[in-house]
Amino acid sequence: MRLATLLGPDLKALQADPEALREAFREFHPEDVAELLDDLPPKDVAELLKALPTEMAADFLERLPVEKQHDIVELLEDRDAVELLTEMDPDDRADFIEELDDHEQKAILEKLGEADPEIVEETQELLRFDPYTAGGLMTTEYVGLAPETKVWEAIEEVRRHAREGEAETVYYIYVVGYGDKLLGVVSLRDLILSEPAQALADIMTEKVVKVSATTEQEEVARIIARYDLAAIPVVDDEHEELLGVVTVDDVVDVVIEEATEDAQRMGGMVPLDESYFATGFFELVWKRGIWLVLLFFGQFLTATVMESNEAALATMVELAIFIPLIISTGGNAGSQSSTLIIRALSVGEAAPRDWHRILGREVLMGVALGLLVAGIGFMRAYFAGDRVEPLELGLTVGVSIVAVVITATVVGSMVPLLMRRAGLDPAVSSTPFIASLVDVLGLLVYFAVARAIVGSFVH
Repeated sequence: MRLATLLGPDLKALQADPEALREAFREFHPEDVAELLDDLPPKDVAELLKALPTEMAADFLERLPVEKQHDIVELLEDRDAVELLTEMDPDDRADFIEELDDHEQKAILEKLGEADPEIVEETQELLRFDPYTAGGLMTTEYVGLAPETKVWEAIEEVRRHAREGEAETVYYIYVVGYGDKLLGVVSLRDLILSEPAQALADIMTEKVVKVSATTEQEEVARIIARYDLAAIPVVDDEHEELLGVVTVDDVVDVVIEEATEDAQRMGGMVPLDESYFATGFFELVWKRGIWLVLLFFGQFLTATVMESNEAALATMVELAIFIPLIISTGGNAGSQSSTLIIRALSVGEAAPRDWHRILGREVLMGVALGLLVAGIGFMRAYFAGDRVEPLELGLTVGVSIVAVVITATVVGSMVPLLMRRAGLDPAVSSTPFIASLVDVLGLLVYFAVARAIVGSFVH
């Protein structure tokens, strides 16, 4: 049951009693409260947040969609807005400001600067990075200590950071030297199990799994998943300076976002910027329609191939009967190959340099799958008609299926690799695109095989 159905009717009453409101919200996870707030008009949310402690209100605000955050903050007085933004996590604050236009960014930063110049400096540091890189994902709130720090001192420091909310994660302590150069890392487990008098330099792991600030967010997600990390440090390329950390919760958001985009592209449409219901009707028509029109024009080639073989089709109607069978089999095989390769590319299991291995594997796969289906197609065609000899028609359909499936697996596997090599998202070579391409090639193969096998075909 949604939280809104439980608390919704009582929100007005709770709003009049701030203490009761705080207690009511403390009984639920912040994500559940954010879900409730997202269902309410921005004006009501703004009023509710004003009745809450700033820290609690900021925790709820940063969990809302950025667009909703903007609508809410616009309704607040400048003082309340600045207090909320100041309490937000640095990465969430940067995401909020990133989506504003230049004029609004300048105005917000000026107001924040009047309250706390350090926050402005911190935010501007994050804003200089591409939002889809490690630098754009990272937070500057982490536990960083000198190598000579004793274990007992480090534990006290971790406690202080956790108590005061100065670190987004305390699972790792990063050991930094002069100029914030990353020297090593100590897990919380190792810290607790070590002798109190030991220095961090004696227990730290020097081979740190880290990423550059310019590393693409997908690569960051893959590295965190590969090494089973709760957080990963982000460093400067030149000096190995520790800039911040990317936590696993941000990576989960990236994985969901990227998977959603890939799924939409593979479905043959422009990815949505917002959720399905939040996307306007005409925007949805545009993002779906543009690809639908492009694919529609692609099918003109299919019609052209059919038209060029009109005489043959009129002479031997049996050939036309099996056209849907041939092209659908090819389309399905091509879609399977493209889906597998796109997924392999996205998770780092394959790369364009593996093209020869993939090609050989998919050709063999095409032969195996083609023969598997061709036997059934041969039997169906053998008993199909009267104008073409049963054996000739059966062989035409059977051989065509094998050839088309091989063609489809090659096309379906190679096109995503070519897209990646060209610096484009392989998901653009979507299932509908591959299917349309294979339809044309399948018809060309079918008629070529028919000409070769059916002696009377060419006139």
